[in-house]
Amino acid sequence: MNIRRAPKVIDPFPQEFIDRCCDMGLMCWRLDLNGMPIEDPIGPSMLGMWLSSRPLRMLMTEGAMHWSAQDYMHPFTPHPGLWVFPFVELHRERRTGFFVAIGFGPEIFQSELIHEGCKGNQLQNSALLHLLRDRAKIQEMHTDSLMSTLSWMLGDLRSLRKHDETIELFSEQLGESYEVVTTLQDLGRSMGALHEPNTIIEDGIAEIAATLDYNFVACCINELSDVSAVLDEKILQAGMCKLSDEQINTLIEYVNTNEPLGNADTTNIYTVPEGFEDLEPQILVHPIDRGGSILGYLIAGGKNGDDPQVSSHETKLMESISGMLGAALENAELYHRQHLTFLGTVKALSAAIDAKDQYTQGHSERVAMLSAMLASRVGFSDEEAERIRISGLVHDVGKIGVPESVLCKPSRLTDEEFEMIKRHPTIGYEIIKDIPDLQDVLPGVLHHHERWDGRGYPGGLSGEDIPRMARIMALADTFDAMSSNRAYRTGMDREKVFAEFRKCAGSQFDPELVEPFLSLDFSIYDDMVSRHKAQSPVMQRPEAA
Repeated sequence: MNIRRAPKVIDPFPQEFIDRCCDMGLMCWRLDLNGMPIEDPIGPSMLGMWLSSRPLRMLMTEGAMHWSAQDYMHPFTPHPGLWVFPFVELHRERRTGFFVAIGFGPEIFQSELIHEGCKGNQLQNSALLHLLRDRAKIQEMHTDSLMSTLSWMLGDLRSLRKHDETIELFSEQLGESYEVVTTLQDLGRSMGALHEPNTIIEDGIAEIAATLDYNFVACCINELSDVSAVLDEKILQAGMCKLSDEQINTLIEYVNTNEPLGNADTTNIYTVPEGFEDLEPQILVHPIDRGGSILGYLIAGGKNGDDPQVSSHETKLMESISGMLGAALENAELYHRQHLTFLGTVKALSAAIDAKDQYTQGHSERVAMLSAMLASRVGFSDEEAERIRISGLVHDVGKIGVPESVLCKPSRLTDEEFEMIKRHPTIGYEIIKDIPDLQDVLPGVLHHHERWDGRGYPGGLSGEDIPRMARIMALADTFDAMSSNRAYRTGMDREKVFAEFRKCAGSQFDPELVEPFLSLDFSIYDDMVSRHKAQSPVMQRPEAA
């Protein structure tokens, strides 16, 4: 089935032609193929009533029988003084009726039709004759030339109208093309958010609903596809009409078990099933395809506007957005796999560092978790909090350059040994500074041992000069260090740690971050400690307050 633009309903005889006929003193009348009136005659009402009388209508019926046998129309005079100039009405190359222009000659004044037509419609003869006086001027010798003039005029007006329609159609298509390009450009800007694939889909279906004016648009992702793993929701909707997931699954089952009405390219068009009347008149379904694999479907229904039929503009936009979504979702799934690989590498690196000291196993993971929780609590976005979490995972990577004899020493460190420890932020910075994916986490790695009062290391930064990421991580790092057992001491209980944090607000820690940190839910932290304890028999966690 080839989907075409729905044709406009246009009167086959231009209004300009009718107006010119009236200016020439002619009456206009639309008749069916049997000569029966379709509309009232156009012209003075009294003449229209007279023409509508039974005697005149019978003459039109006689004329229709005559015209039906003709390929070319000629002037027709069913009665002296009455001239009919017929034109064929066509629809898809088939005759559907006649349009007649009716004129009068001087002979009409002696015609019995005047009296018979007036009598049937209770008209005054004198009034009708007065009305005809300025119109009854057609001479038989001029009827052929008048027919030619009317035919030429009609053809000229139709050509002009066709030209105008072509310009209008071209302008409309140009506008639609511009609309598609603009829509795809706008949508393309959001396609780079590979870490937020749900947002990509939401933007895509919102553009369809707004641009095409559909009440319902949905994207349904196949749960068996690889991309489903990166999505929080497998069914997303846009538009005024909202369906439950169960209804949408029913709709998908209907689509999969029924033949479409037709299709345009790869967009299938279906009738609306019972119970889904809000999606009338038709449903569009376009697969989201990538490399021959169906990732899901775009579904649209409930079209608004005067034209209920699906247009090529709509199917092309569906196809374009579907293609963009397929590429973006595939890239998002690839990004997700690469991100998991990256995180796995980072975790392995941090675990290797923590393993140098059997008492600090899981330290980096716990610092990362607490840092991300605090970042979210104080207003960082999810993406920013995730980057702070990654910084927490690698914050101690520089300890790879510190001898294990120093890291694991059970007694007090000498000044020289402490200087070795103090170099680990700088060593860590040097190790990861050339890794592109870790550029934004460097401030946390380098400055997590700075103090609010400027007495920290390695830069001796103070106050707001310390990157906020590092100020957050300083709290998490210190909390885990104070709470955990070490070779040289046992961990502090929770109440003492909290008291020490409040005491150090404004000296060691950013005073605006201390209370938000202490208000976190530490049950997650406690569960993590228990897990790490099970993995390392040496760890002995003190009872939490």
